[in-house]
Amino acid sequence: MSTNDPHPEEHADGIVEDREQAPPVYFTVLFYGLIIWAVAFMAFYLLSGWSSDAEFQEKMAAHKGESQTQQQATDSTPPATTPATPEPASAATVATEMNGQALFAKHCSGCHGAEGKGAFGPDLSGDYQYGKTEMAVQESITSGRPGNMPTFGQKLSPEEIKVLTGFILNL
Repeated sequence: MSTNDPHPEEHADGIVEDREQAPPVYFTVLFYGLIIWAVAFMAFYLLSGWSSDAEFQEKMAAHKGESQTQQQATDSTPPATTPATPEPASAATVATEMNGQALFAKHCSGCHGAEGKGAFGPDLSGDYQYGKTEMAVQESITSGRPGNMPTFGQKLSPEEIKVLTGFILNL
């Protein structure tokens, strides 16, 4: 059986080959149309200067702007005024703990869980590997720890770190 035979032949598997019939016109138009579209599409995105990195940077800038606006709104809340009559010490402790609880919920609960029992980060209610002293906890918050603990020294004021440390030590 020669390959140049102009007559269709039946092969051993029963398939009849017809080398004379061309593919349908719509197939040819679609094939070449997709090639032209692909070249135009690549040229547009390669030569237009568009990049996903630039789009990402724009979205991050917008996100950071929102975060700073929210942080400024939080920071601009007026400080609690002390009433004319002195409060009992337990009420001041409760107010400080509520503030510490809010700070913990905002900055720490994502890793350490809402109760501080650990999630992605370690359990803060028991023994902590870097120490459960005020100085060690403040160091952890301020400078972070190797691995996954980020630094909060630039994000929180010294007063907020002190309140947060007191809350963590009371867990």
